[in-house]
Amino acid sequence: MSPKLIVLGAALAGLAIVLSILACVIETDATIGPNWWPMFVVATYALAPFPVVVLGTQGDPESGTTATYWAYFTTGWIFAASFGIPTILAHSSVIAAWNCVMSILASMIFYGTVVAISWIQARAGDDLYGF
Repeated sequence: MSPKLIVLGAALAGLAIVLSILACVIETDATIGPNWWPMFVVATYALAPFPVVVLGTQGDPESGTTATYWAYFTTGWIFAASFGIPTILAHSSVIAAWNCVMSILASMIFYGTVVAISWIQARAGDDLYGF
């Protein structure tokens, strides 16, 4: 992987974290003050890859074991939770709508960065995990 790609990926991931922090501290509605509830989305960034790393393909990627499918399913609902958490918080008036938009935008930037880097590595023929 090239150093430019590493720096770009780190910068975009940092931007996503900054947007998540801004979603917590910026007061966009006078009736709902700033709070730290949107930071739960950052936990999904950290939790999403663990099922695939722990239960993922053991050796042959074409094996299709139950553990592999369970890892993909678990990663999928963690990914969906990163968009659902701010939406539910905004719907229940815990956070303001603009804070929800910033949190969802942060998720889109973060996951878009991960997908783009994986796609670039796959096109180059590199190992996706660098091992």
